[in-house]
Amino acid sequence: MAIFTKPKLLFLFFLIFSLFLASQCDDKDPRRELESCLSQCEAQGERPEQQLQCQRSCVLRYERQQKEKSEEEVIEDILTQHHDPQEKLRECKQRCERQQQGQQKQLCKQRCEQEYKKEQEHQHGRETGEDNQGKRGPEKIYREYLECQRRCQDEKQGQQLMECKQRCQQEYRTEKGQEEETNPQREQEQEESNNPYLFESQRFKSPFRASHGDFRILEKFTQRSQLLRGIEKYRLAVLELEPHSFFLPHHCDGEAIFVVVRGKGTISIAEQDDKNSFNLEKGDVIKVPASSTIYLINRDNNERFFVYVLAKSVNAPGQLQEYFSAGGENPESFYRAFSLDVLETAFNTPRERLERLFGQQKQGIVIKASEEQIRAISEHAERSTRQTKGKTQGPFNLLKERALFESRFGQLIEASPERFEQLRDLDASIGFMNINQGGMVLPYYNTRSTKLVMVVEGKGRFEMACPHLGRQGQGQGQGYRGEGREQEQGREQEQGGGDVHYQKVRGNLNVGDVLIIPAGHPITFVETGGSNLRIVGFGINAQNSKKNFLAGKQNIWRNVDTEAKELSFNMPGREVEEIFQKQEQSYFVAGPEHRQQQRERGEEGRRGEGLYLSSILDFVF
Repeated sequence: MAIFTKPKLLFLFFLIFSLFLASQCDDKDPRRELESCLSQCEAQGERPEQQLQCQRSCVLRYERQQKEKSEEEVIEDILTQHHDPQEKLRECKQRCERQQQGQQKQLCKQRCEQEYKKEQEHQHGRETGEDNQGKRGPEKIYREYLECQRRCQDEKQGQQLMECKQRCQQEYRTEKGQEEETNPQREQEQEESNNPYLFESQRFKSPFRASHGDFRILEKFTQRSQLLRGIEKYRLAVLELEPHSFFLPHHCDGEAIFVVVRGKGTISIAEQDDKNSFNLEKGDVIKVPASSTIYLINRDNNERFFVYVLAKSVNAPGQLQEYFSAGGENPESFYRAFSLDVLETAFNTPRERLERLFGQQKQGIVIKASEEQIRAISEHAERSTRQTKGKTQGPFNLLKERALFESRFGQLIEASPERFEQLRDLDASIGFMNINQGGMVLPYYNTRSTKLVMVVEGKGRFEMACPHLGRQGQGQGQGYRGEGREQEQGREQEQGGGDVHYQKVRGNLNVGDVLIIPAGHPITFVETGGSNLRIVGFGINAQNSKKNFLAGKQNIWRNVDTEAKELSFNMPGREVEEIFQKQEQSYFVAGPEHRQQQRERGEEGRRGEGLYLSSILDFVF
């Protein structure tokens, strides 16, 4: 009698195959685990021999996971990230074509070329171990450190082995410190790339095909860093419709706020017992209830229709899902999930006609519409907000609101949930900030609200003080990605341990980028592109949130007792007050580059032009 019958053999085959798939789907990255382990060994502050033993354990554990690879391949896996700069350049230029027009499109493509050249230089440095000035990079220094440790292991024993490894570690730290000192530009680039609060425009992804537009969704915030878990229920998206195009009907398992940043369109909202249509234009803000069926059109003949979207999930945190009723392949109609006999009964229609109905549309989620169809959809749409069944429905225009803060270098308009009922369910606010050419906003912080800022036009840079990254910078090389280390730091903070240090978080801002500003974090923006910098900000936990300015005529220190200032800064109280009162402007002022130009022209003495900036960040850093 055969031991293995045919059914048993099939069962055994599928069992082995399932185990193989499970091993391939393991979401743990051994390379990242090794980097985290080595960094934590160095951050523990123990004696050198204990650190070496810890690092050796990390490497041995990694090697057990990578038995089929040689030691050289393991090191290469740690230090090398494979990517194709030409593919990145092509994708970047395609985004410019979709998102920009006219001169902005050309500037966008120039930035793509600059990033491409920079990436080529970095790739050359990874391959040779040197930068474009012939200096050794951190990868080569680290390889030499590992080679030194291997030589010690092969040639020394006992006390001599320990001393040899200590010399390797001392040489590595010395070389690493010199490399960091001689490469300030690389340090700044690395700092920006490790910034968990800045999401560049390429982090938006298009999950669906769209032949006449695009719908891009930003990755989950907690996918980037656990520091952002306070906003994990929220997602950001960008909707773009070409002239005379139609966005297919769908519903989403989340509440949403739409903000129109360019163009003219119409949104239709269908619910079980009601249907509303509203014409939208630049500056309009409208709330979309969870799971309402909506569809949109671009009713303009020439201009594209751009909408920024903030959505809050009602199911799993951050897991928003769109459900398209019409569609064939991408998107697929959700009706196709039902069996044909159920659909025949539900619609009282033969299955042949149902298969045609739910399989015809194959152009994607955004398709072309005729002028007659556009006119028919938009002709009965309303323009203003109205009350229906005790609820406020329809859009309000943010740009028609009175500015909250304003000067000749910029303005801030903000709609709060206290005033607008449409924002209360999400406890959200909507703001529009315009920083004029050469200007900057004085440092400030938000008292309760976390801001999700999206760049609409122009270029700029920002600086922010962050205590969370400051603690990581003192004790962990892995940076913000180590969830375990963040939890450990949380315990240290609860126990009162650890020094207070504020990390300067900085970066450049371009059209389509997103910046997260947690509550309480001091921040400033500076315009750098030679034209106005315009940004839209969604506020989370916005109820009763305020802005406290840290410099300028209206700074918060004007409400602090003189004696308290004297004790705080260990300077005479009057001198502290003189510094904080020296800036005669409020909210928006001339930026550093503008002031430098004034000095060069000898115009600094003019009244209103010599804008002295003494920021709280100067005391922090």
